[in-house]
This record gives sequence, C-alpha cells and structure tokens, in this order.
Amino acid sequence: MIKQKIVAVLGAGNMGTAIAQVLAENGHVVQLWNWEGDIEPLEQIKKFHVNKKYLPGVKLSHNIVPCFKIAEAVQDASVIFFVVPSGVMEHTISFASRNIKHNAVLVNLSKGINHHSCALISEMMIKHVTKELKKNIVCISGPAIAKQISEHVFTAMSAASKSHSAIKRVKEVLENKNLRLVETNDLVGVELGGSFKNVYAIAMGIADALNYGLNTKAALVVSAIKEMADLIQALGGKRHTAYQLSGLGDLVGTALCDESRNRLFGEYLGKGLSTKAALKKVGQTVEGVEAVYCLRILATRHKLKMPFAFMVYEAVVGNGQAKELLKNYLATARFDA
Repeated sequence: MIKQKIVAVLGAGNMGTAIAQVLAENGHVVQLWNWEGDIEPLEQIKKFHVNKKYLPGVKLSHNIVPCFKIAEAVQDASVIFFVVPSGVMEHTISFASRNIKHNAVLVNLSKGINHHSCALISEMMIKHVTKELKKNIVCISGPAIAKQISEHVFTAMSAASKSHSAIKRVKEVLENKNLRLVETNDLVGVELGGSFKNVYAIAMGIADALNYGLNTKAALVVSAIKEMADLIQALGGKRHTAYQLSGLGDLVGTALCDESRNRLFGEYLGKGLSTKAALKKVGQTVEGVEAVYCLRILATRHKLKMPFAFMVYEAVVGNGQAKELLKNYLATARFDA
C-alpha cells in the first residue's frame, strides 16, 4: 500500500505535466504550478483536467491540484520537482527557496545549464537554498518524451545525487512499473549529458533535412558521444556516464524522435531557415540553441577539440548554411570514439 505524500511540480509544460500525471497516478497529491505569465494550462487543468496547451489529449488525474502561487505549490511538499526551461531556472529556484521551510528533496528535471555563467543547475540550486537543503538535491535526466511517459511507455532515466537517501525519497514517489530511476553520484556527467545532447540533436535534424538515413546518423551519434565524454571528463565527471541513460540514451531518444523540438529546429535550419525563423516555427523553447553557446565556451576554456559541436554552433549563428556545414563536417570527421 502506497503511503500518500504531497509533492510539488514547478512547471506545467509538457514534461512537467507528464511527471505530475505519473506522481498523481502513483497515488500522491500533486501541487502543480506554472509561472504567472502563463497560467492558461493551470486554468485548463482546473476546469477540464486536461492541459490542452502542452499535453493535449491526456486526461489528467484529479490528484493534480493547480496552484497559482509558488508558495502554495511548495507548501508541505516532501519532494519538489523543478521542470522549467533552464533559462528561468535560477529565478524559479530563488523564488521557491524563500518558501521552503521544511526538509524537502529538490529535483532538477530541466536538462540544461545556466546560459549566462555556464554553471550546472545543481550549482545554482546550492547557491540559493538553505544549508539543510543543499544535501537534498537530485538531478534526473535520460531518454524521456513527455507524451510517451503520459501514455505509460516504459522509461528509464538516471537519478544523480551525492545523497543516496535523497534519491531513495524520489524513487518512492516517482517510480512504478513503467518508470525506472537508475542511481548514480555523477551529477556533473548527468547534467552535462542532459543539456548538451540537445546540441547534437539539432545536427540530427539538419541530417533529416538532407534525407540522410540511419547509417549517417549512427556515425554522427558516435562523434557526439565522444565529444560529450571528453567534456564530462574535463569538468570532473565520469567519462562512462556519456554512454549511459543521460548521455547516449538521451541523445538517441531526442535526436531520432520526430517530436523532439531540438531535432525539428535543426530540420528547419537544414531547409534554409534562419535561427529566428526556425525558432518561430517550432513555437516552444529549444534548449539546444543557448546550450551550444555554453558548449563552445566550455570547450574553449578547457582546450577541447570538439569539431562536431563547433559545426552546430556555426549552423545556429550562421545564415542558412546548415546543410553545407554538415556536408563539410562529414567529409572530414574521423568518427573515432
């Protein structure tokens, strides 16, 4: 018999709503919040039990309680999931931390880094939360398409923390027969993999625009994982994490999925659209765009050779040259992981 708990999900986009649904179906009370500039999904859930804006077609549990104030959402929550775009994560953490007066576990699901400082999300969380909460930070990342999670498709992700007990508390509320968390203490590797696989997913979209098949994309995956492993190692993480769920798994799940915003954005670039026009057509946050700037900064700072990542950077900042850039990369790449 599951002991019902109160949990909070901050962010009512597609992933936040999908995670809220899993938690609610596991028998917990889910206090769901979204930023005040976008309360439409909360209003829809309150009235129809459907998030028509971000997760249409999924009837949501009555255990999901829309909260229009962040203080209300985090009140008495034993586990608090942060599922907002990485660009607003620091503001959300800072805002939420003022209202957390108890021993909650804080879970980062944003799959990004601070685009201004290139700091990990866990580092930002440590900066803003109380001393008691610093030990309770967990990062979850891996191949997870929100719609598939809501449809009970089996999903496995990495859960990283320095605290075994914090991960255990997250597992107690989130795991079920369709969702598995694999424990690791490599926060650096898991966070970098979750963020930068979006960069390489853009390249897969460019490949799709060129009608390249799986032969080509499989070779590109090899290059991407090699570069991700080099970066993880340079920043103090474990190289092999790049080959696990939050690295290779997440890259495959994102790069080869039609629903992926990063892949779709890359496809638009490959069709000759500018970055601005491609972003407009996607219509939602494309994390890989700002992530590629950070990736370039970190690669330069640590004197790493990352030609694949730099090619994606040129495609993002260039003007309709994405196809030529990928063709040139393929002509010179070594593919030696």
